[in-house]
Amino acid sequence: MPQSKLSTLVYHSRATQIFTEIDLLYLLAAARSRNQSEGLTGLLVYDEGHFFQWLEGPALPLQRVWTAIRHDSRHEAIEVLADSEIPLRLFSDWHMQFAHRGGKAARYIDGLIQAPDDVLSALHQNPRHVPEILAEFSALGAGSYARELGV
Repeated sequence: MPQSKLSTLVYHSRATQIFTEIDLLYLLAAARSRNQSEGLTGLLVYDEGHFFQWLEGPALPLQRVWTAIRHDSRHEAIEVLADSEIPLRLFSDWHMQFAHRGGKAARYIDGLIQAPDDVLSALHQNPRHVPEILAEFSALGAGSYARELGV
């Protein structure tokens, strides 16, 4: 049986509610479970009331998840920043990696990255470069990203 083509979707949205670190951890657990069942991988960043997400995987499951995200009342002002076929996954081992500013739990919970403030600020300042900024997280891996940047 031929393998499905891989696709990626990168978007930005504004949160409709304030998320505490505990709220974000519950959101992450649900996203990881859903992504694993759909065969998707990626990265979710939450910063200053905004989500930035990279999703990748087979096109049909990706579209199902994307439809659910678009109808999720926790998001508004959703903007697609990249949507294309890809030759291979960047986040192949991460059902959902996660980063946010000042996360105290990031040091203790697998898959959380304590991202440097300047990198997170760059997401807001350069929306056209969000896909490239998020892709950089894949090159370093969980934990090593923060160490590499001196955090």
